[in-house]
Amino acid sequence: MCCRSTIVLMGVFPPILWLMLRRPNMTLVASGLLYLMARHFGWNVPAYPSGVWYFNPFAWQFCSRSGPGLRLVDRHRRCHSFDRVPRWVLGTAYLLFALMMTMAARFDELRSLIPPEIYDAFNPNDKTNLAPYRLLHFVVFAFFVVRLLPRDWPGLEWRIFRPAIKCGQQSLEVFCAGIFLSFAAHFVLVEISGAIWMQIVVSIVGILMMTALAYYRSWSKNADKAPTKIKPIVASAG
Repeated sequence: MCCRSTIVLMGVFPPILWLMLRRPNMTLVASGLLYLMARHFGWNVPAYPSGVWYFNPFAWQFCSRSGPGLRLVDRHRRCHSFDRVPRWVLGTAYLLFALMMTMAARFDELRSLIPPEIYDAFNPNDKTNLAPYRLLHFVVFAFFVVRLLPRDWPGLEWRIFRPAIKCGQQSLEVFCAGIFLSFAAHFVLVEISGAIWMQIVVSIVGILMMTALAYYRSWSKNADKAPTKIKPIVASAG
């Protein structure tokens, strides 16, 4: 998500979270209605000097609200009526279908095998207003991660995952730094070079900088919590 939309959505998240903790159902329904109305009436924020925001905050707010909202609703009232449905089968089928639609946009041979009515419903991909199938894609991925990656998975102790875990532990600092680094990366790619090798270099440098910040903040917090040793004062004999 672009920086402007991210900043706006994060700025209004505290009062939304306050409502979620007290009225999770109502908050989730209101967020969904705003999403549907924004798509139906074409609501968006004007951009300067012309156009609109590439990521419509009125639509994308539903993606950032649906995760914690559904979690809180599930905590208040668990529903087991869907346990008999093979959700992993449906999820796998949808991911394969999404992959086919994506590849059809790049390969004419595959596109010719798909009826135009189905292809036109998914292409071009509506990222600005968060098309429903993009939201469903996110939900399916989240479902597989929760089901296939238990909290006590031994692999989480592997060294290769430690930088990602450390960034997650210091998520606020890493997120704020990432906002500024994204502006710097955009400047480099626009003013210097937008070649694929430069994109790879910029991405690696950004990841390393955010990881270094996470380790530094973890170290500094531990240093602040460490007790200060006070040397006893010994009175000299007069």
